[in-house]
Amino acid sequence: MRSIIALALLIALNAAIAVSIISPVSAQVGQESEILIGDVGPGQTFPIVAEPKVASGGRFSLGGAYDQMAANSLPFGWSSTPSKIYSDPLQVDITVPKDTPNGEYEVQLSLWDEAGEQGLGENVTFNAKVKVTREVMDMKVEPASITVGAGQPARFTITIVNKGIAPDTFTVGSKGVRTWVFQRSVYIPSGTSKSLNYEVVGEDESDYSLTIWARSSSSDKIYAERDASLKVNTDLFSDYRAVNRGVLLFPIIEGPVYFVVGLLSNLLP
Repeated sequence: MRSIIALALLIALNAAIAVSIISPVSAQVGQESEILIGDVGPGQTFPIVAEPKVASGGRFSLGGAYDQMAANSLPFGWSSTPSKIYSDPLQVDITVPKDTPNGEYEVQLSLWDEAGEQGLGENVTFNAKVKVTREVMDMKVEPASITVGAGQPARFTITIVNKGIAPDTFTVGSKGVRTWVFQRSVYIPSGTSKSLNYEVVGEDESDYSLTIWARSSSSDKIYAERDASLKVNTDLFSDYRAVNRGVLLFPIIEGPVYFVVGLLSNLLP
């Protein structure tokens, strides 16, 4: 009878243990609980981070710390890296295959205490639901149109928003100007945005219809593009205005002249 009572008490204590998940959402998990953690794109790797220490529970209801967290059940084709033993916090990294269809998926994770019954008892197992979607990024291009002189850089400001739970690196490029293949990359943590300057140079006098694009390094399915326009002139006034957007190659003796006309061009439409 005493052993049955002790076992029932131990089970009750373990069931009462609450562990804090601190990323990608803030939540409390217990035995067989379930949380929704957000959106992730195909090919991306997202972290689940937990605070190892608990204030109560275990053999004497005094709490303690879990030593490792790992994923023990994943959708087919997914992979994971368990946390390092004794790390603080505990972080599991989960990778979604690049060909994963859009939809809601579930992963099961467990927290383990090396001391076993002498510590926090049996593993705490919980489920995390995640939504796979291509719509985890957005982008904005400013200004929509630029006029410059031939051979001068037109500088666009590109803002990329990472709406998902996975940090990622995004590459920016453009189409529409023949032979121009310049690209830039930027790392963006989850749930944040960054802006960068992107330059396009047209050598011939023409009106160019541009497509400026951004693509995730994790998967080419995470992609966005925006239209812009570039007008290249070869008249002297356009060359003067171009001083403010790039470097002109001119004799040093003419430098002060270009400096003055560059300032004056700011006052003109």
